[in-house]
Amino acid sequence: MLTTAVVSFNLAQRKAPLLSALAQASAAAPFDVLAVAVQELAPFAEQMRRSHATRLSPAMRCVVAAFDSELAGAATCVAALEHGAVGLAVWVRPSACPAQPPIYAKTALGPLALSSKAAVAVALRFGPSSTSTVAFVSAHLPAGIGPAADFARNRAFRAAATRLHFAGRSLFDCHSVFFAGDLNYRAALSASFADDGLRQAMRCNAAFPAFTEPAVAFRPTYKLLASGTYDPRRSPAWCDRILTYTRHNAAAPRIAAWREARPAPDDSSSLAPASITCLRYWSLPVAGSDHLPVYARFRLDLPRLVNHDPDIPVIADPLRSYYLALGFVADRSVGAVHYVLTDPAALLLLLAVLSATAICLAQGSYTT
Repeated sequence: MLTTAVVSFNLAQRKAPLLSALAQASAAAPFDVLAVAVQELAPFAEQMRRSHATRLSPAMRCVVAAFDSELAGAATCVAALEHGAVGLAVWVRPSACPAQPPIYAKTALGPLALSSKAAVAVALRFGPSSTSTVAFVSAHLPAGIGPAADFARNRAFRAAATRLHFAGRSLFDCHSVFFAGDLNYRAALSASFADDGLRQAMRCNAAFPAFTEPAVAFRPTYKLLASGTYDPRRSPAWCDRILTYTRHNAAAPRIAAWREARPAPDDSSSLAPASITCLRYWSLPVAGSDHLPVYARFRLDLPRLVNHDPDIPVIADPLRSYYLALGFVADRSVGAVHYVLTDPAALLLLLAVLSATAICLAQGSYTT
């Protein structure tokens, strides 16, 4: 059994002193595993430049440093990654440290990465013989109100569920998933939670199939002013959410339409189903952003090893590597163009190179 805490916060490009307050509030309750999902870490131009960076940005390093300082060595940061302005970090106490290195996955949720919306994920292996895969996801879905915006959010979740892979496993192949972030779902007609767009999407299987969410008993998390009151120009909404998923046979019919055309790892006979019990789900009183952070504590009962058999090898899509390479080249190209157009120094350098090239070509044609 693992006491798992998950916190999600849209920083709205603001950091100190939000991070210290967030770390203090998040680390107050005991936990074995702590996952911190953050959104809007940096301005859009900086996000685009770092979409394919391998090292953490200064903003994400500030997040890790704030929690390391608050935890004071009681837990170790075993995983941290970001994509654009979406970040995720996981701390684990020594008694629950996973036996294998984490597996990372990330993807942009906009066309050719021309968006601040993205999803990042970490998969850790726990349990007997490290056979239980637990995934943590941080996501920022498209904003907006109305059917078109709901459709965009549902499509973004489908993109995340399709593109996030962990060494051959899809998101739905993991034994347990904690999905947190600024999901941006709004109430369609009023500020009442009964009209919440996320619950409607889950009921009709348009998004988050087989996921569950604890009962929401906290006030709307968006949009707040600096005074702590809601913006009168916006309808208050529960944009920031935490959902969970456990893989079991009862969920198979609901996620059949969401799987890729390949078999899932067949380890259901060797592991009893995992279970997730919510201990508390609430918002944290951290002011300074236009969002309120949400925090949840769960009791994760890992799958019990019944009759361990090796997984059936995953049949890979022969075109998947081609699609990934094509998408990588396209994202890099668009990111480079955006960087040149938004950075004055890079733009001046490009103009100088083009001018020098034109002069050389003109001189060459004149000489001949």
